Amino acid sequence: MVDPHQLFTRLLLQLYGRANAIFAVHCAFASLLAWFLWFELSRPLFFVWSVVVAAGGLWQWLVGRATLRRLANLTVTGGTIVPHVVAAGAGGISFGMTALLFPGLSLATKNLIILTLGVIAATFMPRLAALPSAFAAFLTGITGPLLAALILADEASLQRMIPVVLLMAVSLLFSVRTIHGELLDGVLVHFGLESAAGEDQLTRIPNRRRFDQALELEWRRACRVGAPISLVMVDVDFFKKFNDRYGHQEGDRCLTQVAQALFQSARRITDLVARYGGEEFVVLLNHTARDDAFDLCEKMRIVVEQYAMPHADSPHGHVTISMGGASVFADEKTNPLELVRAADKALYRAKASGRNRVVWYDPAVDGREEMPAA
Repeated sequence: MVDPHQLFTRLLLQLYGRANAIFAVHCAFASLLAWFLWFELSRPLFFVWSVVVAAGGLWQWLVGRATLRRLANLTVTGGTIVPHVVAAGAGGISFGMTALLFPGLSLATKNLIILTLGVIAATFMPRLAALPSAFAAFLTGITGPLLAALILADEASLQRMIPVVLLMAVSLLFSVRTIHGELLDGVLVHFGLESAAGEDQLTRIPNRRRFDQALELEWRRACRVGAPISLVMVDVDFFKKFNDRYGHQEGDRCLTQVAQALFQSARRITDLVARYGGEEFVVLLNHTARDDAFDLCEKMRIVVEQYAMPHADSPHGHVTISMGGASVFADEKTNPLELVRAADKALYRAKASGRNRVVWYDPAVDGREEMPAA
């Protein structure tokens, strides 16, 4: 049976996983439109337009940052999508309102704005596909004012753009439905939300059984397209000493917090974080080469460290993790278990070299695994 809370959490991570980058993209498009308008609008009107566009982007960014904080603190308890739909609609209308300036603009500028608004809608579609209603609000905010401006336009060439804009809107909505369905399929495959047998009862993340299934599936998929795949083994440093000092209840709480830190840091909906056994976790990253996987692991390590869970028997004074990773291009001639062994060797070296670090598999140091490096 699907866990709606966990499903909603993953969709929100897909929606806001790169909130800062999305805000930067919003600002980039706003700057492009500003360049078109600067020479044709009066300064007061240009100022009002700038405030509206900035407010729409800022609204989305603030909602995204607040949502990510609640997810990190495990305080998202409901499944309401209203704030996210409203924020997306505000972002869309902040761009779409540009079309209402058409009466004072040249025909060339109007055409540039129409083209830019179409590009904006297509650019934001993959992220907003996590919540189709949010994309519908965003698209309505863009196309509603645009269609009104085209209907009222004096130029016949602009009026002929009406069916083009309508066709674009319908096509984007259809594409969003398709992408959303694929995202949901990915959640069900990777996280086992359809079955309690795939969930670790303590940490509420996928268990070893679900990981084994996902690894086999992703390996076959990566082999078909020749894509890179990365695997990371994670170990809680000095966990036995933590249990001995603080007791098993605190040990369980520690594992749960580490699991959630890893889970929330894996921002793509298709990334898999699972409990491998005991104090070990595993992270499976499809279509991810070494450098991107290493950067994500370093962020995960820092997030756990910043939790600052007290650990008197650790040289750092708080709970830390060690991570060992391996990246390859999947090949029909190799076995996915070789990837597991390679990551495990890297983890061993991370622990032997001081812990609280990320180490990547190096055949020259760890012993060669016959796999094509990514």
